[in-house]
Amino acid sequence: MTKIARSGRVQAKPGQGDTLAGLMLQVADSLRATPGCELYLINQAADDADVVWITEQWSDQEAMDGALAAAQSGDAGEDVPTPAEVMALAVPGQWQMTELKPLGGIGVPQAPGGYKRVSLGEVEDLAPKFGFGEIGEARFASDDLGLGPTGISLQRLKPGMRQSFGHRHHRAEEVYVVLSGSGRVKIAHEEVELGTLDAIRVGPQLARCFEADAEGMEFIAFGQRLKGDGEVLPGWWGD
Repeated sequence: MTKIARSGRVQAKPGQGDTLAGLMLQVADSLRATPGCELYLINQAADDADVVWITEQWSDQEAMDGALAAAQSGDAGEDVPTPAEVMALAVPGQWQMTELKPLGGIGVPQAPGGYKRVSLGEVEDLAPKFGFGEIGEARFASDDLGLGPTGISLQRLKPGMRQSFGHRHHRAEEVYVVLSGSGRVKIAHEEVELGTLDAIRVGPQLARCFEADAEGMEFIAFGQRLKGDGEVLPGWWGD
């Protein structure tokens, strides 16, 4: 499949730039779960609030055409502005779109094709290598699976043990799913209790650290893998 990318410049009617940008941000938000939409950014010119820029990338032409058809027919959702509502705020003839050839870069998915299966229990446990073997296990499987922009790890905390460091990400979000046992995670200054099959999402910029109850706790962590995005916080427990 051939990826599709476009960049657009819209000149809003005088004083309508903020309103136009707001509608376009609603459109962008509605596309978060749309299959094939890989990038949809809205920006305003720094020196002219009535100039709005749109940058988009799609997995293929069919995905882009499908999303546009849904928007035009109103099937995108009641709260999603239609193309006609958006265009009504633009100066006639001042909506310029340029077709682009996607090459890569930050924010552009680069997931490999095919599939690969591994047993998480057989992935190397890195905890002993870094002096944390008495606390539990840490098995990072991203490279073993040959993942692109996704990270995944299997974490085990021994009974009553707490991670010796917290961490946070500047741009990525993570999801944690408890496979067995129980405990808690401290996020910023709040402790959240966790039990088997609980899932919790932690957004960017929030420090977090995990602690197990008397039975121990096993959980999977997965999310975006962005180079240089993680920060380790030794001895952190939100104090």
